[in-house]
Amino acid sequence: MAFREVFRMKKHFDYSALIGESNPLLRYPELLDAAIDEFSAKSCEDASLNEILKKSGMSKGSLYHHFGDKFGLYVAMMDIIVQKKLSYFYPLLSEELDTDDFFGILKRVMKATLEFVLADERMHHLSVRVMEESAEFRKRAFEFFVPDYFQALRAYIRYVMESGQIDTRYPPELVAKFIEIVLANLDKLVTDPEPDKRLETANQVLDIIQHGIAGK
Repeated sequence: MAFREVFRMKKHFDYSALIGESNPLLRYPELLDAAIDEFSAKSCEDASLNEILKKSGMSKGSLYHHFGDKFGLYVAMMDIIVQKKLSYFYPLLSEELDTDDFFGILKRVMKATLEFVLADERMHHLSVRVMEESAEFRKRAFEFFVPDYFQALRAYIRYVMESGQIDTRYPPELVAKFIEIVLANLDKLVTDPEPDKRLETANQVLDIIQHGIAGK
């Protein structure tokens, strides 16, 4: 089913008004919780709006009034998740980073990713799941947000390959995709219940990325 058929978007509804401090979802924590539960478990096409309304106690009329439709609810929810995710990366992004220390920076990115995962695994799963949606859907939804930090990571990887920090035998897009997949699945690689042990394992994952697994 095409994106426009799944989400019959209202012609005159201002979806951009759902972003930022005016996001109405900030006033409805039960609705946010129910939306995260449903959208993190299913694709947007399969997610049940009725199930979300049932869990949150909101009427369909109120939801349409505040969010326009299912797509509007999704955008409002993603706005909160994006801001939450970026809060772990703002300290890193705001610094003057040493572009000659790629693996040092990657270590800090991995630590921030792990902290985000530990804070709310549902949000992490949802931020990964959105990348599995159709290209048409992602293009429409991402119009409302600043570029994802993965875009900056891909550009940075191309730079460090040119500077000799990464073996140029490998295509930059392949390296970037590999690192994206590792970061997106960090929760599957780092499973120890102890936070310190998780960080230790995350650093071991980075060592594998940097040095490989071949015997010396």
